[in-house]
Amino acid sequence: MRVGYVGLGKMGLPMAKNLLKAGYEVWVVSRSRGPIEQALAAGAKEAASPADLASRVDVALTCVPLPQTVEEIYLGENGLLAGAHEGLILADHSTVGPELNRKIEAAAREKGVAFLDAPVSGGPMGAEAGTLSIMVGGDESAFQKVLPVFRAMGRHVVHFGPSGSGSVVKLLNNMLVGVHELALSEVLLMASKAGIDIHQLYELLMNSTGASAMLARSFPFIAERDFAARFSIDLLLKDLGLLLEMAGQLGIQPKTGQLAYEAVAATKASGYGELDVASILLPLEEAYGVKVCAGEKTEERKDG
Repeated sequence: MRVGYVGLGKMGLPMAKNLLKAGYEVWVVSRSRGPIEQALAAGAKEAASPADLASRVDVALTCVPLPQTVEEIYLGENGLLAGAHEGLILADHSTVGPELNRKIEAAAREKGVAFLDAPVSGGPMGAEAGTLSIMVGGDESAFQKVLPVFRAMGRHVVHFGPSGSGSVVKLLNNMLVGVHELALSEVLLMASKAGIDIHQLYELLMNSTGASAMLARSFPFIAERDFAARFSIDLLLKDLGLLLEMAGQLGIQPKTGQLAYEAVAATKASGYGELDVASILLPLEEAYGVKVCAGEKTEERKDG
């Protein structure tokens, strides 16, 4: 099976490399030359455009940061659908709203092409290890055909239902990311103010009912004052905005989701948009005059 990959960023490049390791013939397209050269060195082949890539492969995958870029890659003049052939299966690993998924799926269906929304969770480390969670929406038969491809990149792959279902689940997941990250920041702030050793607190919480994936993920970065972006404030803000838009369409007002959105927006407004989501802590430290942990690594403020 020939697989195409558009978007060789922090997630896409390691995912494409895992496809090569699994024995697939992989064609790539990306805006930046450096990642393309890395993919070629690993055994990939380069296509001239998304349209050219679509004409050469059986399955075309995409992973880019912004919804407008996703729309251009699929529906643009030189996009995937412009070069699509009957029987092609498309799958987008980006985080976008379900309405965009359904728009692309309808356009693909008119060309006899299947489209799956298949956002991922696990970050760059999960992408490199091939242990991503992949949440999928779209045609069941198309999902079954590409399941081996997904399993080359992810450990937990679940089909949730019709088009848009995967993105609904991803936005719900990222609401929890924002809520848990905010709660963690407030907990560490209060613990430090109260004179509690945060390392001891971390060990206790990881063995208590307060444990969470975000605690395990972000505490080591906070302890080392290492706020280099693995998943940036800018991207989480985008995702929480999409979550609130979806919630409004469902007639629900998620109070914790709104609080998380406001905290992330405040972090961006403080100049930390390009830093990791763990930097939600930084404006809180500034507001209360408390520094949670003085580690060896520091990160200068960046305007986002």
